[in-house]
Amino acid sequence: MTTAAPAKLFREEAQAETIKCLSCGGPIALHSFGARQRVVCPHCGSTLAPADSGALTLLAAASRKHQPSVLPLHARGTLAGLEWEIIGICWRRCVVDGIAYPWQEFLLFNPWHGVRWLIYSNSDGHWQLGRSLDGAPEILKRRHHTVRLAKQTFEHFQGAIAVVSYVEGEFTWEVHVGDQAEINDFIAPPHGLSIEQSSGPDGVELNFTAAEHLEPAAVWRAFKQPGKPPPTRGVGALRPNPWHRTRRSLWLSCLVFLAAWWLLSARLEAGRQPVMAFHQDHISFDEPLSQEIKIGEPGVPTAIEFSLSAAPLDNAWAYADVLLVNLATQDAVGFGLEASYYHGVDGGESWSEGSTRATATIGGVDGGQYLLQITPQRGGTGSTPIDYKVELIQDVYLQRYVVLSFLVILTFPLLAWLCGWLFERRRWKNSDYSGD
Repeated sequence: MTTAAPAKLFREEAQAETIKCLSCGGPIALHSFGARQRVVCPHCGSTLAPADSGALTLLAAASRKHQPSVLPLHARGTLAGLEWEIIGICWRRCVVDGIAYPWQEFLLFNPWHGVRWLIYSNSDGHWQLGRSLDGAPEILKRRHHTVRLAKQTFEHFQGAIAVVSYVEGEFTWEVHVGDQAEINDFIAPPHGLSIEQSSGPDGVELNFTAAEHLEPAAVWRAFKQPGKPPPTRGVGALRPNPWHRTRRSLWLSCLVFLAAWWLLSARLEAGRQPVMAFHQDHISFDEPLSQEIKIGEPGVPTAIEFSLSAAPLDNAWAYADVLLVNLATQDAVGFGLEASYYHGVDGGESWSEGSTRATATIGGVDGGQYLLQITPQRGGTGSTPIDYKVELIQDVYLQRYVVLSFLVILTFPLLAWLCGWLFERRRWKNSDYSGD
């Protein structure tokens, strides 16, 4: 026979156990059960402990000013479908290069699910939700210290000495202002793992905590706080990389576009049939060439390839200024071509460079009657007469547009990768490995 759980997870506010502080007389409302080890008066900061009778005994009297936290003590909120109450607040800080970095830890309590830690970083405004682990993670040997838990690998992010600077409320462990612990944080965003080592009466104590990133707006809604949460700054240690979440979909989209690009490019290339519009060889470099030619169909744009070949070239160069003037519109297209060929022997080894042929490809040339003018020049060590030949092919396939469209398709996933890399670089600037 099973017993149904109560309808409410928490006792009503009026039924909370209230005891007066033995130091200042202020009321203390107790909310957790027998697991409490320490109670810190929120009014004066005195430390109390539960006695065998259930009452509280004064361990240390104190007088300190109440320090307001980002969330109030005894606030209730719903996280991951469970209702929690803040029964304890602990401020801790670490000092790195002379700069103090404080954070606030809120001890959450639920009668059926135990305790959790809600962690707020004062320095950057990011939130984490932590839970204790029963076992230890596996330590791996890599460049940076790494650990593995449940088939997930965590990289060491930072280590520091954490010091308790303020406490109030109830705690399931003994806590005092000034307590110190060595903390090493490992991350696999949005998840993290913390190993905390402290010295106690029974020797060295190790605690393992698993954490996950929480959005500030989600925390604020959960605890029904007015206004907006404190703003975040920079990239939190566990903040998920938004560019990594879209990486898979971007690359899948890229593959689809690349397949369409390949099919379209192959179809366009197959549909092109280049035609020789003009050809003439054995032209002397001593005289310019001026001739009327026809390119394509009037008014229809086409792509042309103009080539110049010079021979013989022996440690010499040949250059030609080419001008195409549209006889109907008087629009002109001008460009230069240079062919050069050099060779020799250096250290007993023969070498050569250059080519006797030069080519220029031009797109968007309107079809029609043109006046072709070529002004040649030559130079070099040789004195042998040089002849050249020219060819003009119309309706050629422009490879540069194919390459350009290919690069445009790759731009989006590559840009996402770059943004993701910069995001991670900002994250690791706050770690112990910012200079790596």
